[in-house]
Amino acid sequence: MKWNCDLGESEAMVKNGEQRAFLGLVEMANVCCGAHAGSLELTELTMRQVAEAGVKAGAHPGYPDREHFGRRLLYGTRFGAGEIVELVAEQVAAAQEAARKAGLELYHVKPHGALYNEAARLEAVAEAIAEGVRRVARYVFLVGLSGTVMVNVFRRQGFVVLREAFADRRYTADGQLAPRMEPGALILDPLVAAAQLRRMRGSYETVCVHSDSPGALPLLEALRGLEGED
Repeated sequence: MKWNCDLGESEAMVKNGEQRAFLGLVEMANVCCGAHAGSLELTELTMRQVAEAGVKAGAHPGYPDREHFGRRLLYGTRFGAGEIVELVAEQVAAAQEAARKAGLELYHVKPHGALYNEAARLEAVAEAIAEGVRRVARYVFLVGLSGTVMVNVFRRQGFVVLREAFADRRYTADGQLAPRMEPGALILDPLVAAAQLRRMRGSYETVCVHSDSPGALPLLEALRGLEGED
């Protein structure tokens, strides 16, 4: 099982050293492609840090909706399937180039925010993501929410999938992520997070902790410390 974290989204996290700290605790980094946050310069800097840390490099494409950090549902309003194919291809290509400059090859692609959540429910969005990735990085792993349609679609499109669970987020009864605005949607207690992961054991290959969640770094440190105690 590999831990992953979304990075390359914050200049402040680079300056205060938190980004390097996260890289010391994960096996996979989902690097922002400069659309929902950050910049291409930050993407390149992050890829260099990923290389230095010996971590697997991934692209983290999302909606170019900075005002809402890529977390506003936009399929069918501002973006159709064709536009999603294009934005994913463009962002993955940018991440791929940044990785190569750092001496890396892309290992995986994980959609960000609303794009990820829509793909977990809607086959058309998942198919568009897969097509966008295929155009520029055919042999990467795709990361998808365990137990949802996106995993099946990605596999049907010929990709090897890493099923993902979340340590810092609660789930709805139908296996989707609880909306962030709901009370209690974020898990802050490492014992609660660890218990959730134990209940889901066998259903995932990778676990995410969001770097921008409150208390994310100490939560991840505590969870890594609890490994092996089960």
